[in-house]
Amino acid sequence: MNKYIVIISLFLTSIIFAQTEKNIVEKTFDNIKSKTKIDKLDSTCFNLTQKMYDEVLQNEISEFKKSTIEEINEFQKNRKSKNTYLFTALMFYQEIVTKSAEQKVVKPELQRDIVNYLEKEFLYVYNKIPTIIYVYKVETLNLFEDKTELKKYINEGLKNYPNSIPLKYYSYKYLNEQTYKEDLMKLNKKHWLIYL
Repeated sequence: MNKYIVIISLFLTSIIFAQTEKNIVEKTFDNIKSKTKIDKLDSTCFNLTQKMYDEVLQNEISEFKKSTIEEINEFQKNRKSKNTYLFTALMFYQEIVTKSAEQKVVKPELQRDIVNYLEKEFLYVYNKIPTIIYVYKVETLNLFEDKTELKKYINEGLKNYPNSIPLKYYSYKYLNEQTYKEDLMKLNKKHWLIYL
């Protein structure tokens, strides 16, 4: 009898450790994080992330300003920059999405792991999530066709960023929310997303 208890407890222990073991994304970016200066009072990374969102996703014309590209390059090159691991993970996410589109091969699990990591770490550093992470998470959740989680996350995003055109658009597109369709067609009819 004692043998079985020991075997069962070893089995349960191994299951618990297997479930709590970090995925490869967490391991990779935690390694990068360990070599990064983290400063919860330095908002440069958060502000730059928001600026990217404003220029590429919120703006009528999806295009970076030259000054923003220079600011991004300077942030990434400057050894004194803080919280750069967040930006590295964000750029990696965008690279995965771009390559997936080019190769017509979607990698939903990888996208989910990266965006979940970004969400968790932005909350850790800044105690808030930038709009772009809400948008990316909504796009990722849609790949899994989980309408309940999708609706919850769109609503949370719109509560925090009520003027987000992409979140309103996805609410209409993925959840058929007619209120947002009317709102988008009335107020944002020139936005690039409307023509997709």
